[in-house]
Amino acid sequence: MNMLSSIYWRRLLIPFIVLAVSVAMACGSGDDEPDTQTPSGQSPTATPSDSGSPSSPASTGGTLKIASVGSVQSFDPLWTTASSTGNVSNTILEPLMAQKRDFTHGMVLADSWSISSDGLTWTWKIREGVKFHDGTPLTTKEVVGTLRKQHDRANMWKVLVAEFGFEDFDQMVGIVDDHTFEIRLREPTGLVIDALSNQGFQQQIVTEAWYSLPATESAPGEPIGTGPYKFESWTPGDRWVAVRYDDYSPSPEPSDDLTGKKTAYFDRVEWIEIADQTTRVAALETGEVDWAQEFAQDLLGRVSGNADLKTIPQSPFRLLGHFNHVREPWNDPEWGVKLRQAVVMAYDNEAALQLATGDPARWRLCPSLLQCGTVWESGRGSDGLYAANNIEAAREIVMSSPYAGMTLRVMDPQDRQPAHGAAQITRQVLEDIGFKVDFQPMDWATMVTRRADPDLWEFFHTWSGIGVRAAPSGHLRFGELTYDAWFNNYQDVPGRQRDLFNQIARESDQGRLIELNHQMQEYFYEDAIFLQVGEFFSNWASNVRVLGDLDSPGAGQDPFNKWFAE
Repeated sequence: MNMLSSIYWRRLLIPFIVLAVSVAMACGSGDDEPDTQTPSGQSPTATPSDSGSPSSPASTGGTLKIASVGSVQSFDPLWTTASSTGNVSNTILEPLMAQKRDFTHGMVLADSWSISSDGLTWTWKIREGVKFHDGTPLTTKEVVGTLRKQHDRANMWKVLVAEFGFEDFDQMVGIVDDHTFEIRLREPTGLVIDALSNQGFQQQIVTEAWYSLPATESAPGEPIGTGPYKFESWTPGDRWVAVRYDDYSPSPEPSDDLTGKKTAYFDRVEWIEIADQTTRVAALETGEVDWAQEFAQDLLGRVSGNADLKTIPQSPFRLLGHFNHVREPWNDPEWGVKLRQAVVMAYDNEAALQLATGDPARWRLCPSLLQCGTVWESGRGSDGLYAANNIEAAREIVMSSPYAGMTLRVMDPQDRQPAHGAAQITRQVLEDIGFKVDFQPMDWATMVTRRADPDLWEFFHTWSGIGVRAAPSGHLRFGELTYDAWFNNYQDVPGRQRDLFNQIARESDQGRLIELNHQMQEYFYEDAIFLQVGEFFSNWASNVRVLGDLDSPGAGQDPFNKWFAE
């Protein structure tokens, strides 16, 4: 990197360094506990685990069997952000940049970058010798093709285009040679790195057969990537399988969460669909699977009481509820905001979190968009709205509107406990304040498909990971906060969100970023962008013989850099 590049890089790191320090303080023991406590004294970034793994395996090989949640409806991460698709893409595909354990960014397929003296041209080099699983060499043709497809879709890239780049893709991005490309800007910014790293619809590099399709279409066929495992087979409704890619070219950087060197120690990985949570844990107990994703709190005792099993650390998730901003009643120019606020002020957050987890030690209230217990925590604008349980005032608003008695479609994914639990409370609250509810039970895969069509729903629940809560730049990559967002279609009618994004994207002073975060927080509640329920920890577990990098905030749920004990 040249000197200017180094300056931009340091400025970009400021919020993340502050976050890392604040989280480390919150994790300390003794009397200096943060004002906002985590469940049962847990840190805000991970749950306790007895996984203590050696730094390298004594042996390799074997088949890792994972009891996964959610049926796979698409293998294409450029089309959907569904977690079941993420299991596939994070194993098989790779991006240019990704998240480190401290929430800064590191290289994966990128090799280096430099910035012109005026700060307007970033020249990127990708690693040589990388091959796709079909033997095709990785070149900038595939990189630029993927970036083109995501030009109007990847969250941070959209911010970069709108505030600093060009709507005309060819004016903004160009190929120099097979391993070099340029990103050209109207105005200097360090957010280029964020725009190539973790975000909704991250640009995980694919072959021409996929990037040549419209971004609104789910690509057919099997995924072909450059990752440590390659796709082998899929039996719909049962499982999909990946095997070690022997020609994998790992990054020369040290392994650090989603970045650096990745190693496929297993010969084979099978993701087995087990929708019922009890059956999922039973399969783990009997050895039918080695790893179980997501199960209810009342099953945790069966894991903790079994010497052959252990819990897997998970960063806290944020449970959310989404309004469809392009459908009545939420989009009404006069009543939309009032009715969205009515739902927020009436909501029983504690009841929803309790149903989502089953244990008060596994959740906490948190009105802040950014991580509670850190320097970025803010409650501005939440008074009288967050966890207010004010049914009477909310009902008065609904009954005075032209939408009293309107039927709202609420999707209930019964195989995903956090969303399923919250949906029960949502149904009750909506009926209590004067709406009728068409309650629609379904599995997660069906809901993921239906939420992509704004004509099919009015409300549903999902959750977000810690990456979008790490610092103010997380606001920019949080898809549901962005203008004309996928899937809640947020419209930002007053234009305040876009103004705040503009300022956050250009600011490097920590004090000013804290104030802008407060302003974003205030506007979030003022416009009732979505329902923020609270924070929870998800239960994951494995056999004790599964070792390796299990506690990373991002890569802990991926099969690379993990192995079986000898």
